[in-house]
Amino acid sequence: ADIPGLIEGAAQGHGLGHDFLRHIMRAGILVHLVEPCPMDQTDPILNYKTIRSELSHYSQELARRPEIVVVTKAELPGASEIHHTLSEELQRKDIHLVSAVTGSGLRQLVQRIADLLAEYRSPAK
Repeated sequence: ADIPGLIEGAAQGHGLGHDFLRHIMRAGILVHLVEPCPMDQTDPILNYKTIRSELSHYSQELARRPEIVVVTKAELPGASEIHHTLSEELQRKDIHLVSAVTGSGLRQLVQRIADLLAEYRSPAK
């Protein structure tokens, strides 16, 4: 699910929040793309945390779904720093850094998505 425009307060019905969040409920895993240099000049780390908060407020089940975090636009200045900071703050080493322009990291991301989907769909789940 591509969820553009999920804003703070979405879980309380602000904007199109409930429509977006209801749509996300159909997703088995979440792939969260973090833009390192948002055009509105907001903080990408805060943006990530805000969306995670909205997911939690809407549904604890949704918040517990498997998630892959991806910092996009690796070719831009500052993307590596955002990747590093996000990895440290979330205390996760599996945050991906990718570039659609150069192709960097895409193969590894696709493999990780395939692996996680296989885990999610296994009978043991």
